[in-house]
Amino acid sequence: MCSSDLTDVGTGAQWSGGEWLVVEADESDGTHLELPLHGTVLTNVEVDHLDHYGSFDAIVESFDTYLAQVPGPKVVCADDPVAADLASRHVDAVTYGRSEDADVRVVDVRADNGAFVFDIVRHGENLGAIELPMRGIHNVVNATGAIAMALEIGVPFADIHDALAKFGGVARRFDVRGVDGGATFVDDYAHLPSEISAVLAATRQSGEDWQRVVAVFQPNRYNRISEIWADYGSAFDAADIVVLTDIYASGTTPIPGVTGKLIVDAVTGHDPSKHVVWIPHRHDLIDYVAAEARDGDIVLSMGCGDIATLPSEVLDARARH
Repeated sequence: MCSSDLTDVGTGAQWSGGEWLVVEADESDGTHLELPLHGTVLTNVEVDHLDHYGSFDAIVESFDTYLAQVPGPKVVCADDPVAADLASRHVDAVTYGRSEDADVRVVDVRADNGAFVFDIVRHGENLGAIELPMRGIHNVVNATGAIAMALEIGVPFADIHDALAKFGGVARRFDVRGVDGGATFVDDYAHLPSEISAVLAATRQSGEDWQRVVAVFQPNRYNRISEIWADYGSAFDAADIVVLTDIYASGTTPIPGVTGKLIVDAVTGHDPSKHVVWIPHRHDLIDYVAAEARDGDIVLSMGCGDIATLPSEVLDARARH
C-alpha cells in the first residue's frame, strides 16, 4: 500500500500472494501505532499533523512507542537528527544513510544522466554498486533504507541490485508531465520544507542542462502553515523563480492572517534578492506560468492539493496561444 501509485504496476496497492507485504504507516492520525508490523523503516520525523498531536514532542514520543512495539528489524535513518536520536533509544535499531556512523552507508555517489550510481557499505564491508534510475540524493538515501531492510530480512544483494536498477518510481515524485517550447513541466508531491529543498536540490544535481528552475508551490492546511510557515524561508534556495499561491485547505478551517503570503514573507525575509511572485488565484497562476516558462526552463509544481493538475492546465493554455 502506498499514498501514490507505483509507476511499474499502475496502482498504489497490490497483493502478489507472497510472504511479505509492504505498507506505508500513516502517522497523521496515530494509526501507525495500530499496525501489526514485523519490521519498519523510519526515514525522518518532522513537525506535522499538530492538529492531532498538539506538539512536536508528542509526535516524537509516538514514534518512540512505534519503534518499541516492532518486534523485527528497526531500520532508522542516521541522517535525520530526530530519527537518529530515536534509534539511540533502541539498541536493536539498524541505522542507514550517508552518516559515517550508519550501519548501512551509501558512499561514492555519482550522477549519471538523471540517475545515480553509488556503493553500499554494511558494517565496514563494501557490498557493491547500486544503479538507481531516479534523480536526487534524497532518493539515494531512501533507497539505502530499503536496501538495509532487504538485507535484514535476508534478500541477497544481487537481487536488491537488480530490483532497484529497474525501479520505475512513484507517481507525483518528479513526474515529468510534458515539454513545450523547450520548457519541461514536472509535478511533485513535496509540501514540507525539507521535501521542497530536496526536490530542488535533486533538480540541480541531475546533470540536466536546465537554465532556470521555476518552483511553483501551493501550501497545504491552515493549521500546518500557521505553525511552520517560517521554516519555508530557505526551502527554495535552489530555485531561480519562486511562484507562491494560496493555501489549499484539505478540510482545515481558515485561520485569520494565515495565507500563502506568510511563505512569501518567509522566503523574502531569508533572501531579499530572491525572485518571488505571489499569485493567490488559480486562473492568474495558470496565465503567469504559461507566459513565463521559456526554452531551457524546468517548471516544478509542488504541493499535496490540487496543484497536481497545474502542468496540464498550463500546457493546455500554451497550446491555445
